[in-house]
Amino acid sequence: MTASVLVDSAEVWPALKEDLGRARRSACVQTYSFEGDSAGEALAEALLSSPARDRRLLVDSYTRVNQSDRWLFTPGAVLDRESRAEARNTRRLAARLRSSGVGVRFGRPFGFLARRFFHRDHKKLALFDDRVAYLGGVNFSDHNFAWHDVMIRFESSELGGFLRNDFDGSWQGRSLRAIRDFPALGVQVHLLAGPGNREAMAPVFRLVAEARHSIDVVSPYLSPPFTDHLSAAAGRGVRVRVVTPRDNNKGYLRNYLLAEAGRLGFELRLYEPGMIHMKFMLIDEDTLIGGSSNFDLMSYNGFLAENLAIIREPGVVADFRRLVLEPDLEASSPWISPAGGLGLGASLGRFGRALPVRAAGALASLLGPR
Repeated sequence: MTASVLVDSAEVWPALKEDLGRARRSACVQTYSFEGDSAGEALAEALLSSPARDRRLLVDSYTRVNQSDRWLFTPGAVLDRESRAEARNTRRLAARLRSSGVGVRFGRPFGFLARRFFHRDHKKLALFDDRVAYLGGVNFSDHNFAWHDVMIRFESSELGGFLRNDFDGSWQGRSLRAIRDFPALGVQVHLLAGPGNREAMAPVFRLVAEARHSIDVVSPYLSPPFTDHLSAAAGRGVRVRVVTPRDNNKGYLRNYLLAEAGRLGFELRLYEPGMIHMKFMLIDEDTLIGGSSNFDLMSYNGFLAENLAIIREPGVVADFRRLVLEPDLEASSPWISPAGGLGLGASLGRFGRALPVRAAGALASLLGPR
């Protein structure tokens, strides 16, 4: 099989590091967060020791203002010695990489008066020799490494070439919008540039509308309009089951699901061991959707460049069900919706429908993507 499901950093990092060490022509890593902690240092050391001729690290500019899930310009962070030290070490690692011949760029700069602050490149990608590719949700920071997440590793020169074009475009500040089928892999890859994301999400909504008997979602960040489409599927008899973390770093999204699950018709389960960061949806047990893109307002409204894959390869789908879905269901507990609301999150559905869609997304952006 030319694709494999890797669960959590304990599996992702050793495999990725080994592939990075084997690369000879190119080693390209794109991440939303790269921080001056042990995870960031490990990636830097692996890039420095890689024999690849073309070594590049592309990090979204978000990491310049938010590290360890904390805004660096808040008084608490400014006064915190560890926060300041980590931010300094991030800059030091970037400088060390550059001085040793590794290209480093912080993509999507905020611009004059931070006018493009909300427009981020949320993609996570590792690509080696334009043949081995990793897609999923893992960032390079200690707190992300501690979260429950998935990367899917592909081996394909055809897919590698397609993703190399995307990486090069992002490197130059031009996010690409494209769709490509890879029949030999049983996968269709969607590149979402930001602008036009609402139209680009149409295939996901179509698959939800065509679901025959089941939809399983494992995600921490689930909001309208995705919840509306899932609710419509539940209303016509499809079993919709959502696994989300009890301890969510974005409590307003968890509270929204807790308050609205009964009305939406979901079976909601709360994952107990810790934070989930993956964003995957399994439809009818034969179609898997996932990548960097959250199923939320920000990605839908075009604030984030994303990638996602629609996977129908039976082995990958079966592995996801065996390695991720079944254990996560076992490690979660059912939620019974009480009467009444739960603060900000409880009104998110009404908020998302009542405000103009981009205004709703802008306000969600203030709370930050991951």
